[in-house]
Amino acid sequence: MAIKRPDWKKIREKLKTIYRFQIVDEKSYDVKLVLELNRMNVIVATGLLLLFFTILNFVFIAFTPLKQYIPGYGSSSGKREVIQMSMKAEELEDKVNAQNKFVVNLQNILNDKIVIDEEKVTVKKSKTDTGILSIKTTDESQFVKNVEKGLQNAELMENVQDTKTSILNNLILQKPVNGKIITPFSLKNNAVSFAASANEEVKAILSGNIILEGNSPENGRFVVVQSENQIVYVLKNNSNILKKSGNFVTVGETIAIAGKDGNTNNYVSRLELWYKGQPIDASKFIK
Repeated sequence: MAIKRPDWKKIREKLKTIYRFQIVDEKSYDVKLVLELNRMNVIVATGLLLLFFTILNFVFIAFTPLKQYIPGYGSSSGKREVIQMSMKAEELEDKVNAQNKFVVNLQNILNDKIVIDEEKVTVKKSKTDTGILSIKTTDESQFVKNVEKGLQNAELMENVQDTKTSILNNLILQKPVNGKIITPFSLKNNAVSFAASANEEVKAILSGNIILEGNSPENGRFVVVQSENQIVYVLKNNSNILKKSGNFVTVGETIAIAGKDGNTNNYVSRLELWYKGQPIDASKFIK
């Protein structure tokens, strides 16, 4: 059976055949609208409409937020954002861990529990002259204490003298209260105690940010202030704290109210000064 070939001539004639489309009023039979169309015109008009709507859809998808609702569209940009958020989360986790370690170190300082880094001490000992080990003494424990004291002082001097002009050379502190010093700084006592009066205001000795405030049985209410150049000071034995963590205080601004000493029942304000993790005698810098 032979396959019948299409007669293209008849098809073209049918495409060009004109048809009339009329809209007539049902009651008066008046002709309202007359359209003369052929198949070719209908095909061309339909194609143009499809092309127009295709271009319109492309514009909406490419240049408007509607593309976010299409499944799979923009997956590369979303993946990039996920990677960036993951990196930021890791950075925040590192900062939180560092902050937690900093707070633990401050708590150890406030509770007079100074933890020496074993690796750091090992490095410092390796730099010392081994000839000192040949020195004999009748009290070996005292000798060890003197060596450790010398290492700590050497470490402090190395930190202090790391520049030609030390920060401590020009350091001037404001007295926290108006009273005199009743307990000086020593190796066993890192705080300088000042005599205070009832309800006396405790002033900031340096400008800085309050990074910690709390209460402990040994120190009463305390506040820790981070100043410039790695200087940290602690005001202890307060009856009330007037500032909160995160507040910025200026020199001479009231931070707390002095409290009573549990042993003497007198009003006392205690001050600790730390520079690069080492206790400093604050009385040497008070004007």
